Amino acid sequence: MAIVDERGRLFGRWNLLDLALLVLIFGLIPLGYAAYLLFRDQPPRLVSVTPNQVEQAPEFRLTIKGENLRPYMRVSAGTQQAREFAFKSTEEAEVPFAALSPGTYDIVLYDQAQERFRLPNALTISPSGLPATEIVAVGAFGNLDAAAATKLTPGTDLPATGTILAVGRAMPDVTQVFSGTRLVGVPTKDALRLPAVVQFRCDVRASGGSPFCMVGDVNIATNALLKLPTPLGITLFQVERVRSSVPLEPVEIEVRVNGDASVLSLIKPGDVDLGGTDNELALLARVATVETNPSGGLRLKLIAQLQKVEQRWLYDSIPLRAGGSFVLRTSRYEVTAVVTRLPPPDSSASK
Repeated sequence: MAIVDERGRLFGRWNLLDLALLVLIFGLIPLGYAAYLLFRDQPPRLVSVTPNQVEQAPEFRLTIKGENLRPYMRVSAGTQQAREFAFKSTEEAEVPFAALSPGTYDIVLYDQAQERFRLPNALTISPSGLPATEIVAVGAFGNLDAAAATKLTPGTDLPATGTILAVGRAMPDVTQVFSGTRLVGVPTKDALRLPAVVQFRCDVRASGGSPFCMVGDVNIATNALLKLPTPLGITLFQVERVRSSVPLEPVEIEVRVNGDASVLSLIKPGDVDLGGTDNELALLARVATVETNPSGGLRLKLIAQLQKVEQRWLYDSIPLRAGGSFVLRTSRYEVTAVVTRLPPPDSSASK
């Protein structure tokens, strides 16, 4: 018997075309199933959250691991949504949160429309062992025009951040940037900076055992550059000096200074120590009188800006004592003196 007869049938029983079609159909079934498995929308799921225990803070960031994650997804801790969903891959994303209260939270994954996965009790927020507090920074708002500079005034509230206590006169803008270990003043063309004193509401955090006063993720320290919410929108503020929130008191003190006559001749009444800055609001001391000391050198009366803390005076956040050294630094000279008269903190010493 012929394998294919004159009518095109295989072994005289099956039509060759029908058989080919049948083989094609049965071949497409596994191929279609494989395509379905390959291209179907895989359900997303969460696997882990790192870290899963966080101390209470104004802001923190979590890394979530999962499967089939997508860029358009979002995450919440309980009912509080993360600020963003920083997609890294289908298996990883980073999510920042703002100020969660102490407690245990489910971590919930959403797509554009609905909840897709939930990790129960995946995150624990523990109470901060350190309190919220306040700190005062002298610095300047930068990158302003003349109109904007007039809108930042004493008493202006900086939402969730602090309050402007005082402002000075606007001047050409210069930002201090690091070049290696040195600071370099970088001017901003056609822009102004506005000297200001800001009282910040900050959180004390201990990093490696060292406490810092933090606003968001920025340590309030000299030369720190912050982005602050103001009536103008987000505005740059660079810190020049930092002190506690204890009020300053102008106190008359006397110091004796010795040294080279050519240097001493530079000291004049009205000279001011701005703490190494050109910011008028960073005033530390002003020379009231200059007298020749009979035993040599000069005797100066200064109006120093002091803080009274625990029955002692602080000058530039450092204890000031009779007999102690006192550095007077102006734009023209720097001399080291000895404190010869300092009123006791409980006296009416303010001027």
